[in-house]
Amino acid sequence: MKVTRRDALKASGLALGGMAIGGARNALAQCTSYTPCYPVADLSETQEYSYFNYLKQNYPLAPYTPLLSDEMRISFMGSTIPLARRAQMEMSIFVEVGPWVYPPGYEGQDNYGQASDSFMFDLGTGSSTNYAAMGISFRRMDKLFLTHLHADHMGDLSQVYCFGPAGDRQSPMYVWGPGPSGVHSPPPSGPLYDDGTNAFCKNLREAMRWHTESFGFETTAYAWYKNHMPTKELWGTPHDLISVGNDPPYDGFALIPIQLDWTEVGGVAYNNAKTGVKITHFPVIHCRKGSMGYKLEWNGLSMIFTGDTKPEWLSVEQGKGVDVFIHEMIVPPEVWALKMLGLPAVPTDNQAFDQVVANLTNVQNSSHSPQGAFGYLLSKIHPLPRLTVATHFPVSDDTVDCALNSVKAHIPTIGKVGDKIVWSFDAMVIRVFAGDPKPPIQQQVVSPISDFSFAPFAISHDDALTPKYHDASGNGDPFAQIDQSTAIPATGKNGNVHYCADGYY
Repeated sequence: MKVTRRDALKASGLALGGMAIGGARNALAQCTSYTPCYPVADLSETQEYSYFNYLKQNYPLAPYTPLLSDEMRISFMGSTIPLARRAQMEMSIFVEVGPWVYPPGYEGQDNYGQASDSFMFDLGTGSSTNYAAMGISFRRMDKLFLTHLHADHMGDLSQVYCFGPAGDRQSPMYVWGPGPSGVHSPPPSGPLYDDGTNAFCKNLREAMRWHTESFGFETTAYAWYKNHMPTKELWGTPHDLISVGNDPPYDGFALIPIQLDWTEVGGVAYNNAKTGVKITHFPVIHCRKGSMGYKLEWNGLSMIFTGDTKPEWLSVEQGKGVDVFIHEMIVPPEVWALKMLGLPAVPTDNQAFDQVVANLTNVQNSSHSPQGAFGYLLSKIHPLPRLTVATHFPVSDDTVDCALNSVKAHIPTIGKVGDKIVWSFDAMVIRVFAGDPKPPIQQQVVSPISDFSFAPFAISHDDALTPKYHDASGNGDPFAQIDQSTAIPATGKNGNVHYCADGYY
């Protein structure tokens, strides 16, 4: 907040109405008597987030590490604002609960195991890269909880939905999310759009038709799942699990929305008596009506993920005493503008810079929690969460240092990065354990992972059902949908070899 005393007093007068001017001055003292922090002068692309390196060197977590029976694991697959950075993809977290279980025939093989229950919260653009690199196969990515329908929170759904059946998710994709906003467009037209999760999934299903049909020569379903499909009663959902489109309800290309009333506080989205996971939701304030936060509870442990939101009181109430409180934070508009424009310091008399700051201020006012507001919000949560994670934030040493200063201005006891608060980054893992007393929360990094890793291991099903496009024997027919009249065959009509059919020479 960098304003002149005149502008600050003017704004406060509008907000506070008849408050005495002396009181307004006292209230504004903390906003006008400090020096804002800005990025360091070195704007090179190699700037580090030292806490990432510290955890990587001292607390690595090998890929495919099984969950313990009393463990809730929270992995950050994306952690920044758009556009994605090479170091940080857009928002997604993966939450798993123990114990580790194995598919039949794969007992004891950790790289084929999976948690007893697992969930994706948001699936922003680029985040599927980290799911693959960290060994999360498609079969573990079947339940998605969307906080809202911005692309940086759902942009990779098309990727995961479309390629899941080609991997090892031969079962439906389930998508929880908010119902319609109810916001009318401005006059004179003033249409009321159906912008809820049901409409989103229905339109996505049809938009992906060419893709899904083209992969129809592969197996997309198996018999066991067909005979053991989850139900409203089993998962404790607010309504029946009904797919959009005309796919069989057990098929890998079935897309099943679970639309939620975003106005509810504490509405139940998921309540699985078998695994013990309960997920509730509550409204937050972000850009347009219809954004939500989620609270996950399991085995005496709890986690909040607010998605994107301005500072608001429901997050304060929901966050009281939780184990892990994950809340968005953005840098102040001037810092954001400096980074975007590649400037080392705030310029004077620069109309372009001022315009960028004005635009970003509008974004902040509509949608987000700046770092000082984050600190104020956190100071109102009693008891304080055991660990607070600031996310949706472009991390580097200077941005995090500046943000920590702002938070400490409101809650000095928060400590240093890694104590009671941390800024998230991709491949960061929070491990929370049940018990009385509860063991310390562990912060780790999945390492080593490769920038060149292939897709993770996939399991196969012996009871695979017949593909949609098949030959007379019931086998998938890769030629059913293509015109081969101009194809170059491996072997010509005269018997000469054009290239080897095995693909090598």
